[in-house]
Amino acid sequence: MPATPLAVGETSSCPRCGHVLSRHLPQQERRPLAYGFAALIMFALSNVFTFMSFSSHGVGQEMTFLQCITTLVEQGYLFLGAVLSLTLIGLPLVYVGSIMLVLWRLDKEMHSRALRSLGRLLCRIRPWLMVDVFLIGVLISLVKLMGMADIKMGLSFWAFVGYTVLLIKMMASLDRMWLWQRLFGPTEARELDPEAGAMESGLVGCHICGALSEAGTDRCPRCGDHLHARKPGGLNRTWALLITSVILYIPANLYPIMDTVFLGDDSPSTILGGVVLLWALGSYPIAAVIFFASVVIPLVKILALLWLCYVVQRGQGASPLRKLKLYRMTEFVGRWSMIDVFVVAILAGLIRLDNLMTIYPGPAAVAFAGVVLITMVAAMSFDSRLIWDLQQGERERE
Repeated sequence: MPATPLAVGETSSCPRCGHVLSRHLPQQERRPLAYGFAALIMFALSNVFTFMSFSSHGVGQEMTFLQCITTLVEQGYLFLGAVLSLTLIGLPLVYVGSIMLVLWRLDKEMHSRALRSLGRLLCRIRPWLMVDVFLIGVLISLVKLMGMADIKMGLSFWAFVGYTVLLIKMMASLDRMWLWQRLFGPTEARELDPEAGAMESGLVGCHICGALSEAGTDRCPRCGDHLHARKPGGLNRTWALLITSVILYIPANLYPIMDTVFLGDDSPSTILGGVVLLWALGSYPIAAVIFFASVVIPLVKILALLWLCYVVQRGQGASPLRKLKLYRMTEFVGRWSMIDVFVVAILAGLIRLDNLMTIYPGPAAVAFAGVVLITMVAAMSFDSRLIWDLQQGERERE
């Protein structure tokens, strides 16, 4: 099957699993640049004005966007502060800046090694951009507080909404396959059997830029990343990460994720306790969202990855497409479990009314953030190509 360029609006899909490999979007150079420039302006505005304000019993408190992070650092939660700094500020700005630099230099001279490094960086950090998850956390925090105080959204909140939308539009408007072809040209056309995998054809695929190279090649000739027919030690690494997440999942649900001090009375709350409280207050949709995002999704993701590792290790190759869909689902939903961590950070940054009411992050917040991040890394470490290897092995035995 020859590698042919796509027309505008066309997509290429894997003939074996149906997954979309690439799509040709119009006006690639201009749209991401425009979205990126506008996103940077919105981000700057989101740090200038008040993000949210809270008032109760005649006492009020305002919060800026950065106070979500600085409050955690001041209270000794350096790990949570670092996570929020990277996922909400550092990595998104690096992503936007890198795309704008690469597209700006498309028709100008730029060292190929620098271009390859920036391209690899874009592909690796994209799953860790969580501004959209944080925005959902803000809305959930708003619902939680509406019954006990007067909440107002500042200009920075609306700027952050614009920043989130523009960042999502920027990511959606850029096709990484097109970008690599635009930078270094299309890969060599090959006549391939659509029913055969890369390994069967004596080839190895790059998981960064998608280029095919001859088996045994150490580095991808297009993006410069290390090539492996299968991730070395990937299954053992996934097992180790999943066991670690299971250990952290226990204190994440047993210990308080948030402490509320009201008129000197300390009221710790676990994840399930917060869901029950929201349900009792009649906030059924929000309670359901937190329950699924903070309880069901992490548990199901851990169990699903454990099962996939088990069947791969045992050599059970039946229904590979179902296994692959399960893996992609767990990889997609994992980041949304950070909602509860962001809710805690927002409430801790906003509600600091001295002797009247103050909210502190609980020890479970650190453990739960660890569960979410480690399961994300575990999903990335799992090599889904092993699922198809099992099916091929069964065919050879037959």
